Amino acid sequence: MAPAAGGCTPNGRVLETTVTLAAGAKTTIAVPVTYSCSDPAAANGLSFTWVAVADHGADDQASCGPGTLQSVACFDALADDDQDPADNRATRNGPRVIAQ
Repeated sequence: MAPAAGGCTPNGRVLETTVTLAAGAKTTIAVPVTYSCSDPAAANGLSFTWVAVADHGADDQASCGPGTLQSVACFDALADDDQDPADNRATRNGPRVIAQ
C-alpha cells in the first residue's frame, strides 16, 4: 500500500503466486518493485506498507482479493486453514519517501 498523499505507486497487489512446499520447508520469494511518487514533497516522511499473506491450501482467494488483505473476511478465511493462525499474515513498514 502506498502513502495516502503524493500520488505514490505501486498501490495495490504487486504479486500473486502459488508455491508448493513440502512439510517444514521454507522458501524466499523475490518481489522486485519500483517505487515512485508524482509529488514526493506531499509524501515526504510517509512509508509504503507491505502486507503478505499465506493461504494454506490456496482456497481463500475469493475472501482475500485485491484490496482486501486487511479485511475481517480475509482474516477469518485464513485463520481456519491450519492450527497456527498467527503466521498467516505479516505487515511491515516498507520504504519511506524522502523528498529531494
